[in-house]
Amino acid sequence: MPVEQVPAPRHNSDGSVKETVESILVAFILAFIFRAFVVEAFVIPTGSMAPTLYGAHMRFRCPDCGYLFDVGYSSPTGSEDNIPGAADQRMDYECPNCGYIFHQRDAASDLPIERPVRFGDRILVLKYLYLFEKPKRGDTVVFKSPSEVKSDPEDPEYSVNYIKRLIGIGPESVVLLDGDVYIGPGNAGDDPRAASQYHIWRKPEHVQNVLWRNVYDNDFIPHLPQADRSHPWTQPWEAVTASNGWKLGQSRVFSFNGASSSGSIAFNAEVNPSSHYLTDYLVYDEAEHAMRNWISHARYISDLKLACTYTRHSGTGPFELVLTKNDDCFTARVENGTVSLIHSKVVGGSNERAFQAVSPKTVGQPAKLAALSQPDPVRVELINVDYRVSVRINGKEVIATTDADYHPDVAKLWQQAMVPGGEANVLPHVRITAANQSCDVEHLDLSRDIYYLNVDPGQSYVFWAGPEKPMHLHQGEYFVLGDNSFISGDARYWDRGVVEPQEGIKVDAGRVPDQFMLGKAFFVYWPAGYRMPGTNVNVVPDLGDMRFIH
Repeated sequence: MPVEQVPAPRHNSDGSVKETVESILVAFILAFIFRAFVVEAFVIPTGSMAPTLYGAHMRFRCPDCGYLFDVGYSSPTGSEDNIPGAADQRMDYECPNCGYIFHQRDAASDLPIERPVRFGDRILVLKYLYLFEKPKRGDTVVFKSPSEVKSDPEDPEYSVNYIKRLIGIGPESVVLLDGDVYIGPGNAGDDPRAASQYHIWRKPEHVQNVLWRNVYDNDFIPHLPQADRSHPWTQPWEAVTASNGWKLGQSRVFSFNGASSSGSIAFNAEVNPSSHYLTDYLVYDEAEHAMRNWISHARYISDLKLACTYTRHSGTGPFELVLTKNDDCFTARVENGTVSLIHSKVVGGSNERAFQAVSPKTVGQPAKLAALSQPDPVRVELINVDYRVSVRINGKEVIATTDADYHPDVAKLWQQAMVPGGEANVLPHVRITAANQSCDVEHLDLSRDIYYLNVDPGQSYVFWAGPEKPMHLHQGEYFVLGDNSFISGDARYWDRGVVEPQEGIKVDAGRVPDQFMLGKAFFVYWPAGYRMPGTNVNVVPDLGDMRFIH
């Protein structure tokens, strides 16, 4: 039986083209709606949030220790469009881990060394998020800058976007003391007599994790001959006594062998001066440091994290990590399958050889952990930050202080800050002790917390939220700071208020009005990369650095 042939449908080219055009238009409309009301992309123009977010910068890998670090680059005109693809290096830079110097001129040709310039991170911002939930302290926020005004000052146009970290949320008061943030009620007092009204802000873990700054990572060991360095390098971890069972040297693994003896090693912050260990130095700001005489205003930082991987091979003696802050000493002790935290007082001042910890008191209850009874390596961390000390084992917090155990003397800190140069600047002790055992210590690293400046280094300018001018916020007002405190042009500096009668806005200087908040930054979708030669297009992103913003 013959099969009936069904004719193929005729192709309507006009209809197909129409449908394609309509689809494209719908896609564009949806994209514009999405951009306008949900998510918008922004570019980071400066290093005020470094190293959380990068503006234009140069990236270096130390040829001696292999450590990777970034140095900010500023266009002479201040415009990102005028940043070259490569820049002549006009000054020396020092590896923050080992102090190796990158010279500005090639030794053979005596010509300036060109360094590729990486461009600012591209980020995504959740717009209008704060219409549905309240901003949280610690958020990274984008807002219209009250300090950058275009057009007629009597009819200002606020068209410059800033990105900073949200610190103060009105109604409340904010004061910066000894690098930390203190919060009080909106009507709090303006001098040390009001200290009892203020409490320290302890940064949540997801914020703190991005604010740690490397001091020294022993996984990055220099290997070049000393003759190849401008300054010789010395292992900063050194034995406290000449013969105490520790084997150090230029090794990533430190070994202790003392079946019936004990020994300590200590971190010598001054043995490699070019590395600026345990200070508020940030290599990203090297050009600013040179211009603003940072060295004469350097601060020692004692909010620290000491971490290592510990492997016990034999013996039952204690293993200890030790950190001090002023005259307080905290010891994380691992022994007999338990870990304990001990709070004591320091005698012996800044002399590491004369260091003694007296009047010990155990904080809380020792934690018994199965991992500590096994021969397997364990990660041990001792953290002292924001007047809270904690011990973590294999990434999990097991012991921590409470306010009853340890808290700041706010009145004393405030009184010290009122006197130029009066804030405590004590070099902290950092040490590791082992006894009656054989063990290895590896992946040893030391980190410091961010330090919020409350005065302008070398100048007499009085900051908002400094001890002489606490920030008092009303409802609907916010106070913001940059993560790179040394160079950030944040709310501490602002001298212009916002008055917009038609929009019902009237706030004093140093504040961001609620109406200026654009949203929360949440993702780096195009990490800082390189520009295509001859264009202004950043087409080579560092995709391995895509990350959520905290």
